[in-house]
Amino acid sequence: MDISEEEKAAVMKVMESQLLSSLAGKEVENFEKEFAEYIGVKYAIAVNSGTAALHISIASLDIGPGDEVIIPPFTFIATASSLLHNNAIPIFADIDNRSYTLDPESVKKKITRKTKAIMPVHLAGVTANMGPLLDIAKEHNLYLIEDACQSHGAKFNGKRVGSIGDLGTFSFYPSKNMTTGEGGIVTTNSTKLARQCRLLRHHGEPYWYAYNRLGWNYRMTEIQGAIGRIQLKKLDKYIGVRNENAQYMTDALNGIVGIDPPYIPEYCEPAYNYWIGRIHPDIIGLDKDQFISKFPNSKILYPKPLYETKLFQKKIGYPRGCPWSCPFYGKDIDYSKIKLPVVEKVTKEIFALDIFPGISKEELDDNIRIMKNLASK
Repeated sequence: MDISEEEKAAVMKVMESQLLSSLAGKEVENFEKEFAEYIGVKYAIAVNSGTAALHISIASLDIGPGDEVIIPPFTFIATASSLLHNNAIPIFADIDNRSYTLDPESVKKKITRKTKAIMPVHLAGVTANMGPLLDIAKEHNLYLIEDACQSHGAKFNGKRVGSIGDLGTFSFYPSKNMTTGEGGIVTTNSTKLARQCRLLRHHGEPYWYAYNRLGWNYRMTEIQGAIGRIQLKKLDKYIGVRNENAQYMTDALNGIVGIDPPYIPEYCEPAYNYWIGRIHPDIIGLDKDQFISKFPNSKILYPKPLYETKLFQKKIGYPRGCPWSCPFYGKDIDYSKIKLPVVEKVTKEIFALDIFPGISKEELDDNIRIMKNLASK
């Protein structure tokens, strides 16, 4: 996170105005317009978290009880829990062995008559392979929701993520490429979906005391909007520094056997959130836990596939077993029997490193030195 005097001044301006709610001020509205223009879409709907962005995106499509949505299991829980909170069923497909994003071939095998959408995750600034996924969605008349919470500014074949599917979702948590402290945003070119998202984030109200549908209070504050407007102006600079830091580490590891740097597909212009490395335990003689213990600067990026967590193994949802026991579903799903070989191997070999703009060259060099030492043993 990089907060400067410019953000502080913007916050103080809002404080002095005493218009702290987006229902009273103009900062959030202006931030939405500017973010939509940056992404290349007609509409952006600001909310109070990336999770809220995912939640209302799914709800805006009327995806709910009995509906299935295909997602990767190598992601943060919000990708899946946002479905459960709409009483929809997460269906896990495997990931690509190099990009670690949703594998289109695995997706094809998971489609049923209950499938309503595909939700790929653009992982740590590397885009999912959207071309085949768009084709699959079109062929089967499915919605496509982009989870771009980690990938602000990344591009697929020249188009920014968040402008490719029916809806895009972003998070502004402090670890992201830009921040508002907490916060998120939905992007879309659909007038209908934008209208529904705006209703959903504010109690289903188009105006005071008119309740047109069930909604929530997911509004972004004016303070967050003001910070977001300043951060957005700096985003391309931030991305440039992150990408330079990532390339610096990748170049330094060139020729080192036993640790792979991130793979960037030819269709992707990355906007690195983390630098994702991959160890070969049989070469370096260390498993992931041993490697992490010897490399304290490294981070565990999703220690296991989501379907192996207690939430899914025990199907701990709403009382009386919803959404899985919902009579609209009428199927039995046993996550303990799922076997997706690529993600199960990847989660045992992946680690992540910070490359944020404030990190020093000395810290990068220290990470490189440690990785070389561990790879040489």
